Formats: sequence, structure tokens, C-alpha cells
Amino acid sequence: MVCDRLLQETSAPVNPHEATQQQQRRFFAAQTLHTKCRSDAHQLPPTTLPSLRDSLLNHLNRYTIVGDVALTNRLAMCISALAVQMSWLSIVPDLVGSSSPQSVALQVLKVLPEECASDRLVLVDENVRYHMRDNLVSSSSMVFQFLQSWEGSPDKIYEVLHTWIRHVPVQPAVIMVSPLLKATVQALTEPQNLELAADVLVEILRMYPSHHVVNHGLVERMIPLLSKLPFDQALRSEDEDVLRAYCRIITEMGESYMSLILSLQQTDASQIVGWVVRCSAIPETEIASITLHFWYRMVLDLESIEPYDVRQELIDRYTLHLLELIDICTSSLMRYPSNMDDLAEDRVDDLHRDRFYVSETVEDCCRLLGEQVVLQRLGNSLQNECRRVDGNVPSSWQGIESSLACIQTIHRFVPSDEAELLPFCFQLIPRLPPEVEPLRYTASKMIGKYASWLASHSELLQPLLPYLAQGLSINSCAPAAAVAIKELCGCSTQQMSMGEPVLQLYNEISSNPGNLDLQDELEVLEGACRAASRQIQDTRDNGSSFVQRIAQPIGTRLAGSLAEPNCNPRQHIIPEIERLTVIVRFLHVPSTPNSHPIIELIKSSWALLDAASNRFPQDNNLAEKICRLHKHALRTCGSAAYAPILDSLINELVKSFERSRQSPFLYAASICVTEYGRDPSCAQKLFDMISAMAATSFSFLRDLNDLTQHPDVVEELFYLMGRMVSHCPDPLVKSPMLQSLFQCAVVGMQLDHRDANKGTLNFVENAISYGLSLREQNKPECQQALELVLLSEGQAIVTNLTRALMGDLPAHCIDRGHGSIAGILWKLNLLSHAHVTQWVGAALATAPEQVRADFLKALDSGLPREDFNAAVHAFMRACKRHRKFHKRTI
Repeated sequence: MVCDRLLQETSAPVNPHEATQQQQRRFFAAQTLHTKCRSDAHQLPPTTLPSLRDSLLNHLNRYTIVGDVALTNRLAMCISALAVQMSWLSIVPDLVGSSSPQSVALQVLKVLPEECASDRLVLVDENVRYHMRDNLVSSSSMVFQFLQSWEGSPDKIYEVLHTWIRHVPVQPAVIMVSPLLKATVQALTEPQNLELAADVLVEILRMYPSHHVVNHGLVERMIPLLSKLPFDQALRSEDEDVLRAYCRIITEMGESYMSLILSLQQTDASQIVGWVVRCSAIPETEIASITLHFWYRMVLDLESIEPYDVRQELIDRYTLHLLELIDICTSSLMRYPSNMDDLAEDRVDDLHRDRFYVSETVEDCCRLLGEQVVLQRLGNSLQNECRRVDGNVPSSWQGIESSLACIQTIHRFVPSDEAELLPFCFQLIPRLPPEVEPLRYTASKMIGKYASWLASHSELLQPLLPYLAQGLSINSCAPAAAVAIKELCGCSTQQMSMGEPVLQLYNEISSNPGNLDLQDELEVLEGACRAASRQIQDTRDNGSSFVQRIAQPIGTRLAGSLAEPNCNPRQHIIPEIERLTVIVRFLHVPSTPNSHPIIELIKSSWALLDAASNRFPQDNNLAEKICRLHKHALRTCGSAAYAPILDSLINELVKSFERSRQSPFLYAASICVTEYGRDPSCAQKLFDMISAMAATSFSFLRDLNDLTQHPDVVEELFYLMGRMVSHCPDPLVKSPMLQSLFQCAVVGMQLDHRDANKGTLNFVENAISYGLSLREQNKPECQQALELVLLSEGQAIVTNLTRALMGDLPAHCIDRGHGSIAGILWKLNLLSHAHVTQWVGAALATAPEQVRADFLKALDSGLPREDFNAAVHAFMRACKRHRKFHKRTI
């Protein structure tokens, strides 16, 4: 073997370059052998495997003496993979009792458990893996004893110990009685072993939680051992490695021993919670944030405890800890660092992510302790911070900002009659320094969060609206200010009418389009529409004047843009359509029997929308925005009010799709089917619509390559047809078009595009579901038409489905949602079991005999859907293994 010869090479290199090349050749040889041992060992005669193993061991012995770590590690992986393949069950005693250096055995023992568990290890029989794992479990005591005898560097012990704890279900009693446990705990005090020892202890804590009875002995051993660690000294350390190691261990202990923490009998477990609190207070927030998942778990588990009395007693036990945690959140975890402007972008992203989790932690505490206690605590922090930085807020703003950020997280729990802290907060906000952008952002966000409270305290609102309006001119603060304005408008009342002020503000914004980011402008427009809607409701106005007032400038700008020769859809047309969409969605105006202001708005905009679509037929984004506007107009007005212009919409969609071939028009058509499909008077016009769109689609979707080039059209076409089958099936089922759609679906199922593939499956499953429903209906013509199509195309459909399960075609949706491989096969089997058995049998002609027989048995057994899904997954796993071996053999 070439690899073996490369490893046997003994010639001494004459220069450094040749030495490097020789080292690279040897590593390549070992890497190749590793791949072969993982995947191709079954191709060798079983009688040759022992000699291959012995050769690899000889190479490992030789290069261990040389000291080539990368090479020896790869050779150890070769031996480990081969050991599993050849069922070398005596590997542990053979290595431990070998006359070779102990370091050789250590290298193999370090990688053996991971190789045994690896998904890349291709085995003829998976039971071989399980037998080896069981053998490793029974040998673990011997491994631990061997590690105790090692006299070399301790880091080798911890590396082996870590991988065995992680990948081998070692009996907890073996770990409990081993002197290695105490030695590992003690190693935390040794800087050179700190990280490896921490990894081992974290793994032990993670793999042996206290809620499993079998682990109780080990847990009782671990707690005293860990309690003797110098936690106080460690948490006062300035060494980040020490802080991180102890924080990881304490947090993992808290999570793993949660059943003790939440037991009324285990009062001493509160000490663990105290340690976690201290870890949360570590000044380095990147390390302190490690504890946040523990608090999430603790609150979640506490809330699930029954009965209530027990839960409340535990809450009372940990109230002081949770209040201390809240103080830590405001003083440390939520606090921006003083060098915020100097941080790298990725660190800022991490900081915002951590702040989000901190906010959830504060909210969790509020759910447990009640808003009054938490709000008082946060209020004290804010007021103390204000006194501390009095007159020097611009340079010491972080504490005020973190307090406001925490207060805003509990907004949903604060009652509308709160009259102590919130008045102080909202009187403080306008006095805050406007130039500190993070502080202004948080203050603006807080105004929005407490919009419903401010609606009951409108006297505080007077200075806040100008504060928000000014914030719109600051790029980093504009998003929060715009959302806050929207939230205030959503709470508009007769006592706190926001309609006119915000409409005036929006007029100022829209008079200079482009000064404010479009998304922020749309937030303000949405708020103006919500406030105007409330004003219309209170004054019983017909709303037409508001529609005209808000929409007319948009129409004027849109017409002007379309008249410009250099008009750019993204800059000039799409923003105006998005503004119209916001008006349609959020400006609620009353309708009369003869008219609806939104319908009139759509009518007046129709020519402009048609002109935009005609001028830029290939702009998919523009088509999507136009169709979105039509969708919301239809849903806002309701199908009855929209009915008079339905024909115009259908004609427009058909023409636009024929002209542009853009998928959004198909989506808009499917909305029409959803809204009107169950109305018999609309059946024919809907069928004519989908027929025209199908004809257009088939004109350019002629083969698999065409479908691959237009996956969005394939997706929306079949979702449209699937909705037609669900809502208005009879005209489609009785038409010749049904067979054409099935033939196209057969090709579409071969697309390696998740959404397009899902669309075709959705259509096919809807059609089969309709076939099942026909059993209870007297529609012989529909039943006969559908059966003829299924008989004609059923074999091709089933063949594609089974090929997908076997791995020969894409399989994006196996058993979830409506439109899945398992769903189609299961329903088709209910509809026509005899034909499905025949089709599947033919499709599985090349499958392994046993796999084929098992799947056909699952079809014959009439399994419930969940059991059939399991059978499908078992079939896929068997085919995957067979495919791996077949590929390797080739």
C-alpha cells in the first residue's frame, strides 16, 4: 500500500525544505488511511484487518518517539476507527497491558470514544457501534485506573478524561470512586491545568444532572468537593481565564442541580444560587453573561412547580437573590461600557445580544416577584444614579441608561395607576442631554413601551412629543423615536388625541422625502393612520377627508415620478406604493352601501400602478409591492366591498403576468382564490383567471431547465393551483388542465429548490385530499376525472417521491406541514392502496430487498400518520447507509 510505504520511509532529509515535504507526505498518508478506515474497511477481507491494525500500531509507536503530534494523533484516529470496524472489543486491555510506551495508549484512548460516536464512521451493521460503546462503558474503570498510573504531563489525563465523559456513558459510580475526580477539582487551583480541568468538570456536571436518581451518589460527592474550591478568591481575581473557568463551573452546577435548588428539602442548595449571583456580578460582562441561561432555566422551572404554595415558598426563598440580580443587571450587565465608541462592530453586536438576554432576565424576575417589588428596586437604582451623576450626565450617562432600559423591559406588568416611579421617569427624559445618542435611543424606546400608561397620564405627554420629533433627525435614534410615535398613536384617545399633531408631523416629513429612512417614515405614517382612525371613530366622520389629505400628496409625487424619463423604481415608485399600502392597512374608515374610501383610493391609483407595471415589467420588487397593496386593500375592505372591482383586479393580474412573467402576480391571484373561491358566483371567473395564468406559465416552463430558471414562478403557480383545489376545485378537476398541472408537478418535484419543491408537493397533496373528500360527496364526474389523472400520472409521482426518499432527488419536506412526501404517500395509500403498492414496488426495484420489503409492509399495514412518518424516516436511513456503501464500492 502506498500510504504504508510513505509512513515506512526512513531516509533522512538533507535540508529543511525536504524535511517539511516528508512530514507533509506522512500526514497525507495518515489522513488517507483514516478516511479509508472510516469508510472503506468493509471492502477488505476480515482476515487482513489484524495485520493492518498491527502495522498502524507500529507506525504510532515509531512516530510517538519522534514527537510528531499531528501525525500521531491522526494515526490514533486510524486505529480507533479500525477498532470499531473490526470489533476489536479487547482494545482497552490490549493497549493498557501493552509493552509500548503509555503515551501510545493515551493517544488512542483520547480519540477512541469520539471515533466510535462519529457520524462519519460508515458501518455495515450499526449494532457494531453499539457493541463497541457498551464495551467502552465496561472498560471505563480500567481506563481510569490506567490514567492514575500516568506519570507524565497531567494535561494528557484531562484530555482523555474529557472525551470519555463526553462520549461514553460511564457509570456514575465509576466516576464517584475514582481519585481522578478529586484530583481534577484540585487542578483548578493550578494555572497550567485550569482550562482542561474546568472542561472535565463542566462535562461531568452536564452529563450527570441531579434529577436522575442513578446520579445521586455522584452529585453528593461533587457538591462537597466543589464547595471546597476557593470561589471567593477566584471571583476576586483579575485573571479572565480564572473568572471564566469558575463561572462556567458554577453556572453548569446550577443548571445541572436545578432539581436540588427547587426542592424544599434541599435548603443548602441556595448556596449554589448565591454563587451564580456572584458570577453574574463579574465586572467582565462577556463572562458574567454565561450565567443568564441559568436564570432563564430557574424561572422557567419555578413557574412550572405545583402546587402554588410550594412554588411561592421557593420564590420567597430566592427573593433576595433575585433582587440582588436585578441590581446587578442595572449596575453591570445592562450597562454600556465607557469605551463604547472604541469597540469593534462584532463586539457591539455581542453587547446588544447580551443586553437582550439581560432584559429577558429582568422580565422573568418581574413575573416571579411582582411588578411592585421590581419597579421599586429599579426606581431606587435610577434615582440613586441621578443623584450620583447630578450635573455630569453627558460623561456619566451609562447608569441612567441601564436603569431606563431595565424599567422598559417590564412595561407589560406595570399597572396604569402606577404613580411613583413613572412620573419621575417621564419628567426626567426631556431633561436628559440630547447629544448622548444611546441614552436618547433608550429613552425614546421607553416612551413607546409605556404608551398605554401615558394615555392615562396625558399631562406628561406635552414635552415628550417634541422630544421624539427631534429624535427623528438623529440617524441612530430615529428608529426608536418613530416606533414610539406609532405606539403613542395606537393608544390615542379623546383625552390624548394624537391625530392632528402626528399628521402635521408627517406632513413635515413627507414634504422632504428622503430625509428620514423610509422604514422610519412608514412607522410614523402608520401611527398617523391609527390616530386618525381613532379620531374618525370618535367624531363619526366618514373619513374621506383623511384619506384625501394623506394620500393625495403620494399620488401627486407618484404621477410626477412616472413622468420623469430618469425615474428609478426603487427610489421613486416603490416608496410611494409602500406609503399607499400603509394607508390601506391602517387607516380604518367607515364604508357606505355604495362606496368605501379605500376602494376609491385604489380606483384613483389604478392607472398609476398600471403605468408603473407597464414601464418596468421585469422589476420583481415593484411587482411584489403592487400585489401586496392589492392584497391588503382586498383584506381591509372585505370581499363584499371589494367585489365591484374584482373583475378589474383579475384582468390586471392576468395581463401583468402575461407581460412580465413575475411570480407576485400569481401570489395575488391566489389571494383572490382564497377570498372568493367558496362563492359559487365567482367560480368561473376564477377558473378563467388561473387558466390564463397556467397557459402563460406553460409557454415558458417547458422542461426541467426552464423550471430551474424560474423557481419562484413554479412555487407560486402550484400554490395558486393548490388553493384552487382547496377552495374551488370542481372547475379545475373537470378540465384537461389538471393533467397538464400534474405533468408539470412531476418535473417540479425534481427541482433542488426548497420553496418550489414544496409548492409542487402542496398542490399534489391538496388534490389527493380532495379525492379523499369526494368519497363523501355525490360528484361522480369530478371523482372520475381525478382518478383518470392519478392513474395516468401516479407512477411518475410515486417514483419521484421514492427517489427523493432514497436520496436520488431533493427531499426538502419529508413529513412536516401540508405538502410533504410522507403526507402524499399516506393519503394516496388511503385513496388507492392497490395502485400505490404497485407503483411503489416498481419504484423500489433497485432498492435493497429487505429495505423494499419493510417499506411495502408499512404501506400494507395501514399505519396511523405518525407511525407512517417514522417508517418513512427508517426507510430513508436504510437507503442512506446503502448509498454510502454503494458509493464507496464504486
